[in-house]
Amino acid sequence: MFRCRECGATSQKWQGKCGTCGEWSTLEEEIPLSKNKKQASWKEQKIFNILPSGENTPVAKVQLRSNELNTVLGTGLTPGSLILLSWEPGIGKSTLALQITDWFSDRNKRAIYVSAEENVNQVSDRANRLGIVNEHIRLFTANTLEDILETLEQDASELIIIDSVSMISSLDVTSQSGSITQIRYVTEVFMEFSKRTGRSIILIGHVTKEGTISGPKILEHLVDTVLFLEGSKHEDYRILRALKNRFGPTDEIGLFRMTETGLIDIANPGLEFVDQENEHLSGSALGITLEGNRPIVIEIEALSTYTKFGYPKRSARGIPNGKIDLLIAVLSKWSDTKLESDDVYVNIARWLSISEPGIDLATVAAIISSKKNKPLEKRIFIGEISLTGIVKNVFGLQKRFDEAVKLWFTEIFLPKNTGVKIKKGTSVHITEVGHIGELGKKL
Repeated sequence: MFRCRECGATSQKWQGKCGTCGEWSTLEEEIPLSKNKKQASWKEQKIFNILPSGENTPVAKVQLRSNELNTVLGTGLTPGSLILLSWEPGIGKSTLALQITDWFSDRNKRAIYVSAEENVNQVSDRANRLGIVNEHIRLFTANTLEDILETLEQDASELIIIDSVSMISSLDVTSQSGSITQIRYVTEVFMEFSKRTGRSIILIGHVTKEGTISGPKILEHLVDTVLFLEGSKHEDYRILRALKNRFGPTDEIGLFRMTETGLIDIANPGLEFVDQENEHLSGSALGITLEGNRPIVIEIEALSTYTKFGYPKRSARGIPNGKIDLLIAVLSKWSDTKLESDDVYVNIARWLSISEPGIDLATVAAIISSKKNKPLEKRIFIGEISLTGIVKNVFGLQKRFDEAVKLWFTEIFLPKNTGVKIKKGTSVHITEVGHIGELGKKL
């Protein structure tokens, strides 16, 4: 049969478009499970009523050494949970997973690392580079599901790392490892094992070139938590997000810095993503974005230069190009900053990628600063810009404002009538901008 990797719908013949979800080129061939597989025995299950408040037993989560990871997971690691840790190769998934075993074993708990891609020597070399020496961590290599389960049944480790799920295959499935059928079946078996034994399992997966989890979309629905470890290979920071979390929030993030000894927490980012030497340069403006519930100061760089061609070029990194075209059109229409004859290049420093509207005002300020060749020293900009040129309020404005005040910015540009609360004794100058046409005059 053919199964859609996005929605899981099946079809008896291949077709270019999935008839259920409407996605194109997502149907992939799979071979049904072996007919010789034994049927599971049925037994009656006990049925409960909803437990009154206070009578249900709370789950005792395991606190790890990393507070950033604890926050993303929801105050700690939940026993019996199945977690999928994913992102592109080389970003540090295996490093983080190995560190998690070390943090977990600090509580005198045992962890086991199952590697289907590397041998024991390779994993040990990485552990030695990270300075991990822990008698409660054990390793073994295997890529057959049945061999792994047989070993785990005889082992008492409370945390299991599977690196990676796409390299493991079952003898009950005739398709090759990494196929949709294999990944789904292997994940289902690990889910059953985790719930039956009460052990936590972390599956390491990869993403496709489109940035989605490799394998069927329904894989996300099989696990309890989906974690994305994001970042750039050109920078040392990493951001851990929870795309799904049955045991905690999905609006928290973890900030880490990649070092020679592994990932370390960035508890207070402050100006971590800003080069303070650029504050005296034109074309640089500061804004505040919200990553989850955490406000982070970012630096937006812009360059405007006279074009030698009839059609000016617009290019952006870290911001969608369509958004830059829109902001330039609004700026040219409603202000005295004309860019019809200028190439405009915009970049978010430190390889960050942001699409939320709260950085619109900072982006436009950077463009105006470059056009006028005028630095924007010790100023920070918060606001969204509409097509009519109105500067609008943004989500989480009070959090962003409090962060700017805490970092001692002397002037904060905000939309009009925001109603932000200023603590007593705070010395800060607020410049309200109601329309984009006012911004150039106030810089």
